[in-house]
Parts: sequence; C-alpha cells; structure tokens
Amino acid sequence: MSHLELIGVRKAYGARTVLHDIDVSVADGEFCALLGPSGSGKTTVLNIVAGLDDLDRGEVRLGGREISSVPPERRNVGVVFQSYALFPHLSVADNVAYGLKSRRVSRAEQRRRVADMLDLVGLGEFHGRRPTQLSGGQQQRIALARALVV
Repeated sequence: MSHLELIGVRKAYGARTVLHDIDVSVADGEFCALLGPSGSGKTTVLNIVAGLDDLDRGEVRLGGREISSVPPERRNVGVVFQSYALFPHLSVADNVAYGLKSRRVSRAEQRRRVADMLDLVGLGEFHGRRPTQLSGGQQQRIALARALVV
C-alpha cells in the first residue's frame, strides 16, 4: 500500500453530517485502526477510500495521487466488509479470484496468485469448498485474501 491521506473530507447523508473535515495520514507500511461508536463514520471513511461512496468535500490521496474521482475498480484498494460479503455460490478460490477476474488478469496468473494468497492465510487445502462449509474465522480469512490478492 502507498501513503494514504484524507484531507478535509466531509460527508453528509441528508441533513446528518457524519464526517466533519476529517484529516488522516497513514504512512506506507503503517497500521491504522478506526475506533468509535456505531454511527461515527468509520465505515463511511473506508467506503470513501475504496470509492464505494462519494465525499462531499475534501481529497483522498493514495501514493500522492488524488483518487477521489477514480472509479473503485481502478483504485487498487481492497475492503473486507464486516459481514465478509462472500459469494455463497462460488468456491473459496473463485471468491478470492473475483477481483482478479474483473481486472482481466490472465487465468494462469489468477491461479498462481490465488494459491499464494490461500497459502498465506492458511487455507490452501480449502480452495474447492464453498464459504458455507467454512467456520466464521475461515470465512474472514477468505474475505481478507480476496481483498489482499488485488
């Protein structure tokens, strides 16, 4: 990941402002956690960084490049949703490969990267299973692998 910056980010839903001129800087290789009560805007911040939600004002920079107007599929940002959002009809491997397929990565490269990522999260042997055949913790690791593989 490259240096991430949110500069003066503001977001409102109707009359309710959930983000008030947020400034955040996360250096390359740095770990950051967003903490706060329900409704404080944590998910909104992540959705704005990923491009899943538009901001009302401010900038999002990744690696020094302003990305607020870049569509989600071109940002190279992965998100792990709280509910994991796994596709129940797809195998574990196909869930992990989903982002690579949409980016038109070759099948050989998809297989290699998916295998590497499944090994990284310790679930290589489960590549052919469906998400419903896995424990909650295993599902969480599949969601993480899907976000990281891109």
